[in-house]
Amino acid sequence: MNEKQRERIQFMKERVVNTTPEMDLENARILTESFRETAGEPLAVQKAKSFRRQCMEKTVQIWEKELIVGCAGSKMRGGILSADTCWSILDKELETINERQYDPFYLRPEDKQMFLDVIKPFWEGRSTYEAWLKQIPEDCRNLRDTGQVYIDKKAVRGWGETTVGYTQIINEGIESIMDTVKAEREALDLTEPGAIDKDNYLQALLISAEGICMMAKRYADEADRLAAEEEDEERKSELLTIARTCRRVPRYPARSFQEAIQSFYFYHISIFMEQNAAAYNPGRMDQYLYPYYKSDLEEGTITEEEGLELLECLWVKFAEPCVFQDATTARYSAGYPMFQTLCCGGIDSEGNDAVNDVSYMMLQATEDVQLYQPNLTVRYSMAKNPNRFLKKIAQVISLGTGFPAFHNDDVGIRMLMNKGIPLKEAFDWNPAGCVETNLEGRLRHYSAFADINLGGMIEFAMTNGVNRKSGRKVSAETGDPASFTEYGDFEHAVKEQLKFSIQACVKGSHVIDDICMDRVVPALSLSFRECVEQAKDYAWGGAKYNAGNGIILIGVADLINSMEAVKELVYEKKQVSMKDMVNALNADFEGYEEIRELCQKCRKYGNDDEEVNEIASHMLTFIADEIEQYHSKFGQMTPGILPVSGNTPFGQDVGALPSGRKAWTPLADGISPNGGTDVSGPAAVLKSAASIPHARYVQGTLLNMKLEPDMVKTENGIQQLMALLKSLCTLGVYHVQFNVIDRETLLAAQKKPEDYRGLLVRVAGYTAYFTELGKDVQDEIISRTAQSSFCGCGSAA
Repeated sequence: MNEKQRERIQFMKERVVNTTPEMDLENARILTESFRETAGEPLAVQKAKSFRRQCMEKTVQIWEKELIVGCAGSKMRGGILSADTCWSILDKELETINERQYDPFYLRPEDKQMFLDVIKPFWEGRSTYEAWLKQIPEDCRNLRDTGQVYIDKKAVRGWGETTVGYTQIINEGIESIMDTVKAEREALDLTEPGAIDKDNYLQALLISAEGICMMAKRYADEADRLAAEEEDEERKSELLTIARTCRRVPRYPARSFQEAIQSFYFYHISIFMEQNAAAYNPGRMDQYLYPYYKSDLEEGTITEEEGLELLECLWVKFAEPCVFQDATTARYSAGYPMFQTLCCGGIDSEGNDAVNDVSYMMLQATEDVQLYQPNLTVRYSMAKNPNRFLKKIAQVISLGTGFPAFHNDDVGIRMLMNKGIPLKEAFDWNPAGCVETNLEGRLRHYSAFADINLGGMIEFAMTNGVNRKSGRKVSAETGDPASFTEYGDFEHAVKEQLKFSIQACVKGSHVIDDICMDRVVPALSLSFRECVEQAKDYAWGGAKYNAGNGIILIGVADLINSMEAVKELVYEKKQVSMKDMVNALNADFEGYEEIRELCQKCRKYGNDDEEVNEIASHMLTFIADEIEQYHSKFGQMTPGILPVSGNTPFGQDVGALPSGRKAWTPLADGISPNGGTDVSGPAAVLKSAASIPHARYVQGTLLNMKLEPDMVKTENGIQQLMALLKSLCTLGVYHVQFNVIDRETLLAAQKKPEDYRGLLVRVAGYTAYFTELGKDVQDEIISRTAQSSFCGCGSAA
């Protein structure tokens, strides 16, 4: 791009970075007023009318220099409150939201008063979150309250964790979908049972569709207004182009690259307006944007530089919104993560190489813009994708922004097939959210419904179901560990604890599934063809494919290393009695330093040790079997391993472990080794990770690696990184992401955060501004093992 284009992107980027996150209650007020006026109408119609009213009344603003326009709310870095879902989480934090430890939001005094006068009085007792708090199963509640499972996050925000039908919106336009809806209405015989319900729902779809088109027109009007006042001829021309674009899309099919991007973004902000949530995933953007870019280039209506500029303008737009969630949930996913996960590369629906010019542009835009969103990932097929693509991936990784996350295409396809998706459609899978798997416009589930604290499962086996921190017995009674005569007895106790927590999560999942039948989303459902054809909302299972909710594991290395230590020290070498081990853990190793030293010297996950890898393979196969035996009304329950930042708060509720870990410290993240315990280099880490049955964990498996910057500064370093990524594919590991940053920089950012506001780090499945993370999450990132060599024993804590 030329200097003027770069200046535009830099100006927009600095505007975002220097804007403080703020609560945005405008949409909540409009929604509340609409629901009050439509009382008595069918719920889906009420929801649709409130959405349309938001589209008609919300603040419409076009910010200086931008070429792609739109905002889900009224503020640039606004946190939107979905009042019908979870108004009460703000009510509990009115006095603390400005200063809370994780993800604070500025709340204006006048907004606070409006919340108390308008929003709270209407919604009190009506939200889905309040229903969840009343109905949560008792065993589930006890585990949640002691930090052994986290299961509230789907009750405190909207659906998210989906990839809507962007391709249909862009290619066909909303008017075409409206025509389909009208035809479905005309075909109904209202004398048939259930037909009235379908007609009501189809009306809701039409109302929502009209709202989106009205909002686009309002942006067109605003662009025309600004153009009339603009004195700079170049900016006037840009504004007039914006106006023409917004009058065209998303109502009608896009005809150009700019129209395609704008059509996408209008629909993207619409579903976020409808329900605040993380992980509305743009999916395979290079596939649905490339035809428009190619056509524009061939017709000479755009240059490569202009195309890249438009894409980078979109990248900045992705970084504007912030997800609002309660303080507890923010602990488990700190850094305002929107999880707007998009990807490039992989194979197409015929199994051929899908890399195209837009794939490279997406990588270049990420290299140039360097903001915390979008969450760029790549699908890499070693058999089909070119080496040039892999090299560009490695070069962008070397910059140290945490992007792109790398996904093994073959494993991702198998994960989709394990969700019941036919191979032909599984070819079109996309990474979603943290590392989950999804399918555009066809798949419904909560991919990360509940988290299980694996460190807590070891603790319960050592305490007969008692939580050390609270002293409460909240899990299964598996006996006094001192009575275990062999390792198999201990392993059985751990498995029984896992069974208890998994069963509790499944029961909670059934409850939230029932509650969320009232969480209708007609705007989102518009782009799911089967939702329209069946007049059946996404919330009701109207998508082509439905799967059970995801149960997520946190603390994999803590589980494996603790089981190995007990096996080695208590039963094989008999260096420590089980009674002494329990006493040492109860005392947090105070007075038992020799036992802790023995625990720390035991074989550790991450060093390609055969016996440790066997424990990993056996236990994670057992857990997958246990989760998959359960079904919900929507399908088989699904496992995954992705901590977000939950390994830190989970660790705060777990005492000392046989691995040698001290009490109340962070657990390991994802399938990564415990910090400082992987001492045999990155290849050994991959071989250990390969012992996990990745394709069984259909909601994804997350591997974090930390590289010293000097490792990838040279061409040789880039080539070695490429070889490492190919090894990952050969070994059948699903995912890896990198922090390429030195410890000194992170420590300096802790001391002087004002000097490092734009510093990006990879947390777990997402990138965040380091200075916006809580100190305990910062410390956990700093403590991760930094690999200093691609060969052999080259790592340091």
